[in-house]
Amino acid sequence: MKNARTTLLAGLFVAATATATAAEPLTVCLNKDNQPFSSIKDGKESGFDVAVARAVARQLDRPLEIRRYQKESRSRVPVSLKTSVLLTAGVCDLVGGFPLVQSSLERPVGSNETMLPLVDGLPDEKRQNPVKGEPLLPSAPYHFAGVTPVLGPKVQGDVKSIDDLQPYRIGNRPASIGDLIAMAYKQGILLKNVSHVEARDEPFDAVARGDFDVTLVEAHKFDTYRADNPQTPLRASGLMLPVGFNLGFVSIAQHAELLKAVDAAIRALIVDGGMAQAAASVNLTWNAPQQPAVRIGLGLENFVK
Repeated sequence: MKNARTTLLAGLFVAATATATAAEPLTVCLNKDNQPFSSIKDGKESGFDVAVARAVARQLDRPLEIRRYQKESRSRVPVSLKTSVLLTAGVCDLVGGFPLVQSSLERPVGSNETMLPLVDGLPDEKRQNPVKGEPLLPSAPYHFAGVTPVLGPKVQGDVKSIDDLQPYRIGNRPASIGDLIAMAYKQGILLKNVSHVEARDEPFDAVARGDFDVTLVEAHKFDTYRADNPQTPLRASGLMLPVGFNLGFVSIAQHAELLKAVDAAIRALIVDGGMAQAAASVNLTWNAPQQPAVRIGLGLENFVK
């Protein structure tokens, strides 16, 4: 009897261990060409969203499967619907690197189904029929994608406010978010300083040459440039303008409980420095999420008054 009981307990232990070991993978869809957040080259995955997905999966004690989709740049289908069908079709549990802006989460009236985007490893026959989408639910944000002044060699000292740029020549790409800020800030007090970089020119190169002293640009773009040009004389100002959006995961109601666990994991990673470490591992400057978590717009209208 004792031997039988021991054998039974051992069997239960093995079964429990096998169940715990065989944790269901956390599947996350990521854009396959979105540097420095998510990309794949020579079969190697890299980017901040990849690092965040790995860190969250570790927090949840689940293996991670990343599924790469291709964003269709000329598609007229709302981004919310294209994202939603990845989730409703069961391609993934979460979609990462999503801009938490209300207009990106909302689906226009009447738009309720579309074809799946191209997904690595997904057979073509899976894309032959339209898929019905569902409303997107956002996670807690994990990064603020904002705009920053990037300084050339002639700018000395710190820049604590955009007002400090008044003595300097500002060169931006036409119609960029940085250009809109410079043109509209405080009813145009920087207008006399602003010039436009030639369409084929890189603003960072123009500032490095001395054509301009400063450019206003999305912070992650300078991170990418600096990683590719480690000897650049340019430097980040350290001033993060409150214009931009938070990044997070999105899912659907079916995964509401998972989203709660993901929210807790994100908050823990922010508190213990794990999120900043994930950013540093891919040469990205991490910026703490800003409130509100989901913005109505980019915040430009409030900043330039």
